[in-house]
Amino acid sequence: MECRRYRNVALLLFVVLLYAAPARATPAPTLRPPRVAASQIGAAIDDVSIQTYGVVNANVVRLYLSLKKGDVLTQGGIDRDYNNLLRLAAFIPRLEIVPGATSKSVRLRWFVMAKWLQATSHSFYTNQPLAAPLPGVGPGFVLTAAQIGKRGAHFSAIGQVGPPTYLARVLYTNPQHINAINGRQSDLVTDVFAGRGFYRASAPVVVNVYSWNTGLEELYWIHGTSGTQVFVGARVQRSATALSTGIVAPSLFPTNEHPARNTLLEAFYSHTCPSAPAQWYPPFCSSQYHFSVVDTIGLFVNTNRYQLYTADFSRYLPLGVSTIALHADAARSGGVLPDSSLVCGGVRAYTRPFCGTDAQTLQAELRIADRIATPLHFAVFTETSANRVRGGSQAFALPDFQWHADSGVGVIYRGVRLNLARGADGLRITFELQGQSY
Repeated sequence: MECRRYRNVALLLFVVLLYAAPARATPAPTLRPPRVAASQIGAAIDDVSIQTYGVVNANVVRLYLSLKKGDVLTQGGIDRDYNNLLRLAAFIPRLEIVPGATSKSVRLRWFVMAKWLQATSHSFYTNQPLAAPLPGVGPGFVLTAAQIGKRGAHFSAIGQVGPPTYLARVLYTNPQHINAINGRQSDLVTDVFAGRGFYRASAPVVVNVYSWNTGLEELYWIHGTSGTQVFVGARVQRSATALSTGIVAPSLFPTNEHPARNTLLEAFYSHTCPSAPAQWYPPFCSSQYHFSVVDTIGLFVNTNRYQLYTADFSRYLPLGVSTIALHADAARSGGVLPDSSLVCGGVRAYTRPFCGTDAQTLQAELRIADRIATPLHFAVFTETSANRVRGGSQAFALPDFQWHADSGVGVIYRGVRLNLARGADGLRITFELQGQSY
């Protein structure tokens, strides 16, 4: 009854805030290619110059440009090259189209920057392939070194912090093929990671159980300007916990007794909204999603055999100047899962995630007047999450899904979001960055 009352309050706030929203909207500013003047369409390109800033060099930029000296200028060509630099290479481009030596020619002047430090976005959507070996990792930053060689190979370091979980990665990304015409790129990525996971045990005593994960990944990553990403690879991982989770089930391997050592095959497919992480995704696209599969390799020695399947889907529905955002994710495991790698769901009103061998989350949110370019925005949300343990028989680890719901209000100011959520445990305040949610 109490959860139903909170949902009714949330629905009332939805209606009140909807009618209070301004009636006219202007699009939120974002990076877009310049418009080519009608008089310049079809002009010959005299020269293409490139000026770079930050951790990028001109030779690498040229790999992403389809328009060369001697080509004919078209709006489609400008759009393609601009999006290659912005979405494919993750650079920040600016273009000036100036008159050439004759009345029927132009010169293209590119100004391209690559930041050495930037915030991560949603790890399942717009980042580089970051299929986190730890559940619950939160926002973080990417530190990128200068590019090596003519194709733009580079090192990067990534740190994600979602107390009490932490994850650090060092990646070496080596581009294999760049197709500027089709807006597609393939990379070979080597990744070394280490992190600390967390599970809040409730029995036999209430205690924080920390896990440590280390390993090495080798991935082949294909991605394009359309927002589609595919990668396949292998991971060698070691994980352990200092304390027992307290869960006893045939589907779990207790890593406090012996570390789990596994060699895993992994595959990942996603379609993302092609927008900057600092922006809310609508009105830039209608949906985004990902699917992944992880499976132990039987030819190698493993302490335990298991499979892990994850799916994540977000849908955005326009409602006047506002947007209804719907989100669902689910994780399912098979075999014997290490209890240092429990899958988790969570909602904002609860301090701990809900973990087990399987988990899922449902969220709905009304983003008030999010199509209007103002520094302050509001959202009203309701959400629920559930977990279970396959073969579990304890009161805190049942084999059937146990659901936990909340409702609340989000306040976003210049990219920083404050949430006030109320669930069965009372009112809780949380913070997050605007681009690091669904």
